[in-house]
Amino acid sequence: MGDRSGGRCDAAAARAWRAAAVPGLRARAGVATTLAENATMRALLDGSPAVATVVRSDGRVEMPQRMADWLGIPAPRYLMDLAGEESGLSPEDAAALTADVTAAQRSGRPFVRAVRPVGSTRAITLRGARAPGAMGATGSILIWAFDATDSESEIKRLGTETARLGAAYEALTGLIEAAPLPMWYRARDLRLSMVNSAYVAAVEGQDAQDVVARGLELVEGSGRGGPLAGAAAAREQGGRTSRSCPRRSTGPVGRSRSMTSRSRRVA
Repeated sequence: MGDRSGGRCDAAAARAWRAAAVPGLRARAGVATTLAENATMRALLDGSPAVATVVRSDGRVEMPQRMADWLGIPAPRYLMDLAGEESGLSPEDAAALTADVTAAQRSGRPFVRAVRPVGSTRAITLRGARAPGAMGATGSILIWAFDATDSESEIKRLGTETARLGAAYEALTGLIEAAPLPMWYRARDLRLSMVNSAYVAAVEGQDAQDVVARGLELVEGSGRGGPLAGAAAAREQGGRTSRSCPRRSTGPVGRSRSMTSRSRRVA
C-alpha cells in the first residue's frame, strides 16, 4: 500500500509541475518571439530612409540618436532644444516647426516642412501628423524625417539646366527672328514650329502664330512630296539637303524670282 500511495503522490506532483511549468514555458516562448520581432522592427527602422520622432503634448521630444546626428546636436528633451547657433535648426526653422506642431495638436492638420541644419549641406523634409491612438500618445505628434539632400541637389541641377536651355532657346529665337531671309524650324512631326518675321511676310500671314497654326509653307508643292519630303530626307540622311524651287512673284521691277529651299536635319 505504501508503494502505491507513494506512486500516486509522485504522479500528482508531476501533473502539478506540468500544470505550472507549461504556461511558464509558453510565456517564455512568447517573450522570446516578441523580442525577436522587436529586434527585427528596430533593424528595419534603423535601415529605413525615414526617421521617426515623437513630440508629446507637453513639448517633450522622443528622438532617436540617428535624427540627432542629422541635426548635429545631442538628443533633445524639448522642441526648444532643436535650435542652435552652430548646429541644430536655425531659430526661424525651430520656431516654424513649433508652430506646425502646435497647429497639428490643436486641429489635427498634418504638415510638411523643409529644413536645413545650421552649418550643414543636408536637406531634411519633415512630415508630421497626430500620432496613432495605438501608440497611447494622446495629443502627441509623430514626425517622419527624410534625408532629401540628393533630391534637393537634383532639383537644383535640373533648375540650372532648365535656365541654361531657356537662355539658349531665347538666343536662338532672337537670331532667327533677326535674319533678313525667311527661316523656320520644324518639330519632330515635321510640322512648322517656329518662323521668323521674314517668313511671315513671304507667305503673307498675319503673324508667326497664325502661320504656324495654319501650316503655311513657303514653297508649296515643289519637287516630289513638297517641302515636307525635303525635311524628311534631311532627317533620314542626318545632313543638309538643298533644292531650287522657282516661285513666281513680282518684285519692284516686275521680274520673276527663284528661291532656294534648304532643309537641315531635325534633331
